[in-house]
Amino acid sequence: MTEEHHIIEKFREMVAKRYDYNELVKRFEVPPSITPDVIEDVKSYFLGTIYPEPAERQRLERAFGNLAGYIKQPKKIWGLFGNMASALFKFGRHFMQALKAGFASLDSFVGAKKFEQGMADIANKNGIKPPMTDEEYEDCYYQLDRTEIQQFIDDVKSLFGAMVNTPLLLKTIAILDDVIVTMEKHPKTYPQEDVEGIKLGRSLLYRGYELFSKYDETTKQIMVDIIYRNELWYVDYVYKKKEDNQ
Repeated sequence: MTEEHHIIEKFREMVAKRYDYNELVKRFEVPPSITPDVIEDVKSYFLGTIYPEPAERQRLERAFGNLAGYIKQPKKIWGLFGNMASALFKFGRHFMQALKAGFASLDSFVGAKKFEQGMADIANKNGIKPPMTDEEYEDCYYQLDRTEIQQFIDDVKSLFGAMVNTPLLLKTIAILDDVIVTMEKHPKTYPQEDVEGIKLGRSLLYRGYELFSKYDETTKQIMVDIIYRNELWYVDYVYKKKEDNQ
């Protein structure tokens, strides 16, 4: 039986192939500023953050699952800052934009979880057993709802867009640091697992800062564009391949 961890392992393998620099330069016109090291950083963040190995991914899912309630219940968020006026005074006019960026990673995980479940269901319906071949993976991918695939790609683009906006990212990290302090002062209100979820989210954002802040603005925007184009290319590649064989 194919389970979600099998999908994660195969997805990681396919991402590694998709972000092979030598293949990328055949696929797109890549400017000289986008070196093999740049693409390696992109791949590293993809595989270390959005799609880490199954055991780490389960830990992230548990943490972010607890945080989903903060997005669905805005009152919980304002409880951390007092009110909008005090939050704007403390963090400036980009407060809401920074807060939204902080939750972009959660959105990408929600989309990824849906993706994994859908792929596993299709694999089992079709009698596909692990280890999955590239062809079997593409067969399952083709049977997913294309609008859901597009939403996942858009979430990934938003996440990388947040990672390369260094000033906003630093503000987001500062907001999360403040949130952690507030939560730890009120343990009866904020469970420890919620605190750990925020800390984990903060560490993922900081890892993005460490990886991407060294690049100039033009290079960072080109990186996001290449990621988006490469993900769309893969969707079109799979669909064309399957429809040509029908």
